Amino acid sequence: MGRARYNPETHAILDTAMTSEQIEQQQTAGFRNLRFTPDLEEAFRRSRAGLIRHRARPVSIAGLILFLIYAVMDALTLPAELAQVTVSIRLAITCPVIAIVIWLAYRPVPSDINFERIYTLAYLMGGLSVVAIIAAARQAGYPLPYEGMILMLMFGYFAMGLPFFSASLVSLVLVISYLMIELLNGMSGAALATNLFFLTTANIIGMVGAWTSEYRHRAHFLDRQLLDRLHQATRDESRRKTELITAASHDLRQPLNVIDITLENLSPGHDGSTTRQLKDMVRHLRRLLGTVFDSARLNEGMVQADIRPTPLAPIFRDLNDLMADSSGNSDVTVKIDQGTGNLRVMADPSLLSRVLQNLLFNAVQHSGGNRIHLSARSVGTQVLLEVSDNGTGVPTELNDSLFSPYVRGQGQTDYPGLGLGLTIVKEFVVLMQGTCGVETGTGRGSVFWVRLPAALTANRVHEPDSHTPSGYEHQAG
Repeated sequence: MGRARYNPETHAILDTAMTSEQIEQQQTAGFRNLRFTPDLEEAFRRSRAGLIRHRARPVSIAGLILFLIYAVMDALTLPAELAQVTVSIRLAITCPVIAIVIWLAYRPVPSDINFERIYTLAYLMGGLSVVAIIAAARQAGYPLPYEGMILMLMFGYFAMGLPFFSASLVSLVLVISYLMIELLNGMSGAALATNLFFLTTANIIGMVGAWTSEYRHRAHFLDRQLLDRLHQATRDESRRKTELITAASHDLRQPLNVIDITLENLSPGHDGSTTRQLKDMVRHLRRLLGTVFDSARLNEGMVQADIRPTPLAPIFRDLNDLMADSSGNSDVTVKIDQGTGNLRVMADPSLLSRVLQNLLFNAVQHSGGNRIHLSARSVGTQVLLEVSDNGTGVPTELNDSLFSPYVRGQGQTDYPGLGLGLTIVKEFVVLMQGTCGVETGTGRGSVFWVRLPAALTANRVHEPDSHTPSGYEHQAG
């Protein structure tokens, strides 16, 4: 049957060799005879047996309580000699059998399949004990009605939830046993026919209910198995994507690093402008790959924020070095306000660096302005980081979708892109439990802002002294 796995929902061992095609074929073919193909049938029976074991616990406890109540009622309402017999049957046979079932239901052995058989046998013994009690009443000349048999049948069909064929067979044995007792005790033909009519009616109702219940359980089993396989396929696909992203991230960046190093080591005699263009393209391609991999990692749930007190100063210094080393429009001046870098925020340093990189490059490439400014300031218990420009602003029609995937504005420069940079900004900020947004207007520039919780040690912003530069300023070219 192939490998098996433990299903916590049903506590049954289900076969993983079944394919989605087999399950779909079974759904199409139907199962009105309450039978699957052999592989599916075996798996369903194990699943059903596990469910029956769990159902048996409350049902058997309820049955034990009811039979104890009946024993008390027998002692109070029946003649003493008859009560002695009926109470003995209930307490010496029926109740111990039910107690054993309860005990076995909570033990790891027997197996679920064997427990189902024991459970069915307990139903048979409980029914026969009712037949024995009716027979004792007939022998004593006491008019005990047959309604006890109907109650027992309904209990077996509905409360116990036995499989259709098992419940029907045991119920038929009980009905025949009762009729034989009545015949042996000389019941008239008319009375016997009346009893047979009502017992047969009750049995048919129970059989219809049991068939409907099992049919529904079988349909649910197929749906659940198909859903399990779809979930497994999704998990496998997600794992493959994760492996691909990890491998691609490494394998694609390696040749770019080699090209970059090669360009750095070119002899001075080479065409400087051509070398610079190649460096620009390599760095831009690296940023595009970074954007693609960031987006893929976010979609696969691979990004986890390591939030801790994070000083802004080293991040601002790294950003200054990055912007100074990056090529772009030579008329664009980027100022990074190092004077506010002594602030500390609760953030993931790596994610925060990526957020600010994206905002700076977005401003350089798409704002249409010639001055970009990165600053930070305390606002209550938060720190507000702002990347502002003096560009053309964001068109009104993009205000509501600017942070959505694949949305790109029409800037002054012709940088290729994917429209994912601001989407990644938003998702990284959310992972760091912050907020972000933009204040803009056509023709008056834009201010992209990020709010993050301030670290507890960041009480105030220190004014820069005469020996500390108020910020880094350079051309982005």
